[in-house]
Amino acid sequence: MTCIAPAVAPSQEGLYRYTQVAEVLPDPAALSDADVAGYQRDGFLAVENVLTPAEVVHARQALDDLIHGRVEGYDGLQPEPDVKDRWPTMSTDARADAVRKVWQFVEHEPRLNALATTQPVIQGILRRLVGEQVRLIQDMALLKPPFIGTEKPWHQDMAYFGWTPPEKLIGAWIALDPATAENGCMHVLPGTHRQGPVAHTHDRDCQIPDERVEVERDVIVPLAPGGALFFSALLHHGTPPNHSPHRRRALQFHYAAESCARIDRRQHASLYFEGDLYAGCRGEMGKPLAELTP
Repeated sequence: MTCIAPAVAPSQEGLYRYTQVAEVLPDPAALSDADVAGYQRDGFLAVENVLTPAEVVHARQALDDLIHGRVEGYDGLQPEPDVKDRWPTMSTDARADAVRKVWQFVEHEPRLNALATTQPVIQGILRRLVGEQVRLIQDMALLKPPFIGTEKPWHQDMAYFGWTPPEKLIGAWIALDPATAENGCMHVLPGTHRQGPVAHTHDRDCQIPDERVEVERDVIVPLAPGGALFFSALLHHGTPPNHSPHRRRALQFHYAAESCARIDRRQHASLYFEGDLYAGCRGEMGKPLAELTP
């Protein structure tokens, strides 16, 4: 299967390939020991039908309630960069068409809390891949509105997390709309999780420097609504912009194995540095390691 590459901005030219498409497990019940071994080798596993159609509908409704201000006390919306200056004066409906990220909602939205913490298919796959029970450490929804949804450059999620060991952290990225080559589905570089933490910089975002991205390894991961990508927090991954008329909504949850422990900023910096400068995504990028806030 070959995907047709959409047009991209000059700054992203050559950073994404569309010729290699991930194999997707058609049903969670088919998960085998070979699939688990494939996850350990490649750093990711794509599975369709992780959520039922009803769960997808409920998740979309829950996101709509959060975005339209129908959940009292919730204030976790982040806009697309192009509308950031206008955001304070925009109407609720206009904001709904320009949200980039919805995050830290599990304490406010019981339907999404259930998906993140107790949904049996997700939890069963996580236990198989990690080898033990897991705990939720991050909850968000990542949205790419039609035409204005921006790129998330190549990065490792571990660059943001204060937990160790990195090998025991895992993400679950769950499509709520068709995630396609045209609207900015996930791209991954198989096997890069085995390189360990790599230095990040701040260009368009906190990212792996463009010139260090092994683009020739790029595998695209299109998914139907309810499909999920499970991936190592060390895997190099990113999503191109959405230049299509179709929105792309996805839930993203991160989990740490029960055996994981928290680490402070300086311990995290010992993993992410270049020379003697901090090169992770937890703030104070580029400062000498000895000067970082603990």
